[in-house]
Formats: sequence, C-alpha cells, structure tokens
Amino acid sequence: MEKQISITKIKIRHSQILLFLNCPKKPETLQGELRFQNAWLNFCHPVAFYPVGKSLVCPINTDKLENYDGDWKLTIQDSNDTYTPVFTSRIRLSLLLGRHFVRNEETLFFPMGGASHSFLLRCRRWQKQDHLTFRIKELTAFGIAKLFGRSLKEKHMWLVYEKFCITAQENGFYFFEYCMKNKKDNVFFILDKKSPQWDYMQQYRKNIIPALSFRHILYLLCADLLISPDGRHHAYAWKPMPNPVTRTLNKQKLYFLQHGVLALKNVDSLFSVDSSSSVDYFTASSEFEKNIIVNRMGYNPDKVPVTGLARWDGLRDTSDPAHPVILLMPTWRSWLEGQNDEIFRQSDYYQHYTALLNSQELQDYLKEHELKLLFYIHPKLQEFIGIFHSEDSQIELYSFDSVPLNQLIMHCSMMITDYSSACWDAYYQGKPILFYQFDLDQYNKTNGSYIDMETELWGDRCAEQAELIQLIKKYAENGFQEKAEYAEMRKNYFAYIDHNNCKRTYEYIKSQGF
Repeated sequence: MEKQISITKIKIRHSQILLFLNCPKKPETLQGELRFQNAWLNFCHPVAFYPVGKSLVCPINTDKLENYDGDWKLTIQDSNDTYTPVFTSRIRLSLLLGRHFVRNEETLFFPMGGASHSFLLRCRRWQKQDHLTFRIKELTAFGIAKLFGRSLKEKHMWLVYEKFCITAQENGFYFFEYCMKNKKDNVFFILDKKSPQWDYMQQYRKNIIPALSFRHILYLLCADLLISPDGRHHAYAWKPMPNPVTRTLNKQKLYFLQHGVLALKNVDSLFSVDSSSSVDYFTASSEFEKNIIVNRMGYNPDKVPVTGLARWDGLRDTSDPAHPVILLMPTWRSWLEGQNDEIFRQSDYYQHYTALLNSQELQDYLKEHELKLLFYIHPKLQEFIGIFHSEDSQIELYSFDSVPLNQLIMHCSMMITDYSSACWDAYYQGKPILFYQFDLDQYNKTNGSYIDMETELWGDRCAEQAELIQLIKKYAENGFQEKAEYAEMRKNYFAYIDHNNCKRTYEYIKSQGF
C-alpha cells in the first residue's frame, strides 16, 4: 500500500541535500531508493536515514549521482508499505521564493515538485537564469504584475513563441507575421536575441520581446492568451528551478498551433485534456485529425477548429528538377535527449544514420546522378550534430538553427524521415516521402502512433539501409514523382490546401472572445 510522508524542511550542506521527514518510523525499519527516471538508463542509489529530534533526515549526496539531464525519484519502504515523500505547503512556498540547489561546476541539482507535490530531484546543466540576479528580476516582475498588472491586462495581449523561444520559423512565426501585416498591434512575439531570425524580426521591433527580459516576464504574467506550436514550458526558462512565474504560466490559456498533423506520434500522455500539458484550444487540419483530438484526447469539439497549419500559408515549391535535393530529417529520441556523447554514439539512432551518411553505394549514386543529400538534425539533438560527419561533397549536414527548415523542405525534391511531423509540409506540396523506420518496435513501445505504420503511411516504408538506398534510386529514376496511391490519401489529411490558414486561425481566436 502506498502512503505519503511529509517533507517539513530542506537544507543544503555542501554537496548534500538534507530532507527532513515527518515520519514516526524507526530509521532501521526503512529502506530508501533514489532512482533515475529514464527507462534506458538504469541508475539507482540507496539512501539512509537518521533521527534528528522528531524528524527523520534523509541525506542525498549529489556527488554520488550520475550527471545526466533528468529527474530522480525517491521512494521509501518498510515491511508493509511504500511511502512517497511530498512537500508541505510551507516548503512549496519556500521553493518558489528561495533558491535550493547544489552546483557542481556546470551541473545543477535542485528539488522540485512532481505529481501531487511529490519530491523530485532534477539534474541539468547550469544556465544563465540560475544566477541570483535573474531570480531578483523574476520576483520583482512578479510583484509588479500583482500590484499593477491590471493596466497591462487592459491591452489584451496575445503572446506568440516557438521552441525554447529561440526560433521564428514555425507556425508561431507565420501566424505572428500575418497579424503584423494586418495591423494587429496587441500581438507580441517572444524571441531570444541569439536567434538566427532576430535581425529579420526587427522590422516588427515594437512587437518583439527579448526572451528572459523583464518585459518578457511581465507580459507573460499579464497576457490574455499564449499562442504556440509548443507547450507552455517553452514560453519561459527551460526546466527552471521552482519559481512563481512558471506556476502562473501553467494557468495561462494556450492556443496550440501544433507542429504537424497527428498520426505518427501518440501524444495522449503529453497533450490530452487531463494531462499536465493540456491546452485550451487545439488546431486541426482535417476532420480525421479532429476525431483523434476529440475521441482519443478528450477535447470538446468546439475547442478544436479545423484551420490548417499556419506555416503552410508560406509554402512554395522551389525544388529544381535539374538539381534535385533529398532532405533527410529524422526526429528525436526521448531516451537520448540530454545524454552524453558516449551514450549517443552507442545508440541505434547514431549507428544507423552515420552508416547511411557514409555508405559508399549511396555516395557513388549521388555523385553519378548529381544529387544532393541534406541531413538536418532535430533541435532537441542539435548538440550531437558535430558527431556526425561525411567526407562526400554531395552530402551536407545542417543543425536546426543554421537554415530555416521550411526553406529546405520547399527546396527538396523528396523527403526521408522516420516519424517527424515535418514530413507533412513536403506531403502538402505533393512531394514523395520515404519512411526509414529501423527502430519501429522500440518507437511503438516508447511513443506509439495513431496509425498502423506498416499499412497506413502516405509513402514507402523500409527498415533496412539497403532497401532505403534502392528506394532512393527508384524515385530518382522516376523524377521524384509521388505515387498515385499516396496522392489520393491527401484529401483525407488536409481539409484545405490554400493560403488562408492564418486567417482562419485568427478569426477563430476572435470568435472565442479574445
């Protein structure tokens, strides 16, 4: 039987985090375990207990823990029961307003609340917003918003952002630019000054908010609506220490612009109506997709407008038949995010793609037929782009911030992916898609999908490198023409193929009273 134990105090002592537990049990009757929450990394450490007054103290030695990005969960057992340590309301307030952490060079460990206020220990790299000066700025903005936020709220602001607030090239950007061109002055875009798109966006400078600036925090707390292809946590500091801004952010209304059409990846656990990352409005591109959002994810049909994706308004086929380009863009793997180079090199992901990029058969064919292959790594795995290499002049490697992805998709003649939602943009333009799914069983266990990958895809599928290379040759020799059977499937996935998706989105948001 699972019960709860209250954490009544937290102390930091050098590299130790001391948890004071309200527990009447004798320490010798208890067993504690700290386990890393990643199915692919089986890290686990025992913890001890000793009495101090009426409390039991559980010391966590962070210098004994592996320095991998992720969360550690503490469980406690005796002969009869399992206990989950939870924070009292006083400790939760202390975490929100204070700074409880251990820093070991560039690694940070800090306590935070999980489900039902349970204890989690988060590990990640040190970030600039972890400095005391940023916490002072954060608390000051929060206080001003509480005291004087009413006047700002009268502006009825809409805040648009994209992944990590670092890009302006996705659905958020296209919707924002539509608003700017149509003089919607209450719409603002949050963007990091280091973004590759920062200079371009300065034509709208009055409506651009530098990420993590004082204005960013203040507007975030006072906005009417968030609009993004990503969840609320992308609107602010990534994986922050507990703070009052994130707590308020989690209550803000969000219009979800999406990344692609739901099919290849099951996101029920992430975005369903009863999940921790649920949204208020969920855009769809067809009745097929709306049925998934309503019937599988539990949303009210009235909150699921069929508008099409905003970025499709900007799609133009710029491929050159005389100089064909093949775009290879695999998606990320949740079990590899934040890991070190050694673990990444051992993964099937790395080994399959590095073998493909260095295939002599493929390189010879590309050179003989003057084909270019562009390898574009997912932003969540961008830190590993330097590990990949190819000496072949026909193969080029790109990180996500080097060239806007939509330009590569418009310029390509064919796209190869595994499970990436970016393939919808190529499919929307009538370009052939190849699905290279060498780890489908593992993907289905970890993510799952809404379709049968072996029978319902809108492109040819393979699991072996040799078969993929043969398919590349086949399509190249056919002038990269899409098969009729896949073209016929398009009407099931797209309610509209026009340039009015942003207009439909804006009109729907206004109809909801914003």
